Amino acid sequence: MTKFNYTLLFVLVSINVFSQEQTYDVSFLKNVKFPNVINIENENLKLNGHGMHSEGVFKLFVCGLYVYERTDDPIKIIYDDHAKMIELVITSNQFQSDKTIEEVNRTHDENMKLMKSGELGDVVNNIKKYDGIIPHKMISVDQSFRTLITEANIGEVDEIGGEIDAFLSIFRDEIKIGDHFRFTFHHDKLYLSKNNEDKALIHGKEFQKCLINIFIGNMAFNQSLKKDLLSKDL
Repeated sequence: MTKFNYTLLFVLVSINVFSQEQTYDVSFLKNVKFPNVINIENENLKLNGHGMHSEGVFKLFVCGLYVYERTDDPIKIIYDDHAKMIELVITSNQFQSDKTIEEVNRTHDENMKLMKSGELGDVVNNIKKYDGIIPHKMISVDQSFRTLITEANIGEVDEIGGEIDAFLSIFRDEIKIGDHFRFTFHHDKLYLSKNNEDKALIHGKEFQKCLINIFIGNMAFNQSLKKDLLSKDL
């Protein structure tokens, strides 16, 4: 186990929930309503903008960017010392970790064998377990974010491999529509949570910049989403 992982395990037990809890409903059209203000450690962060990311026919997630002072200047946001936050809400259960994709594919293969043997009861139970997930249409969270972080930072990610692994760990369990992931940038700490439950804490501003770069940096992966996050006039 690396030194970074030891540090991560140590700090996980001491993360404090310092922001208000939040839940999100995903509409039939995959829309999500974000609150205009979220309080972080007695500091009101304002919704700067929100938008959606799709791949093919799947609307994978929507996200909102919260900042201390609204602006359409990405550099100001990236280097601002005030807290900032990204709320990411899942709108498609086709967006899954490699671990879950392996489990779904294994279950799908098992179903094929059960159908040939006529054991349809177990097939139905397996289908219910991963309701609505189409095995051959799944998109890997792990591969997507690794690629996005690398491309948005011009490949300069050799020194943050441990941080990338820690970030991806919050997506490890099965992901469902309506799950929301919060990335809170607070001084030199990045707090990561899923559905209001703290999952990881990463120290240092280098990875913070790498992460926010994929959303609003010069090499942001989705220029339409970047524009929406920097709209500031809601």
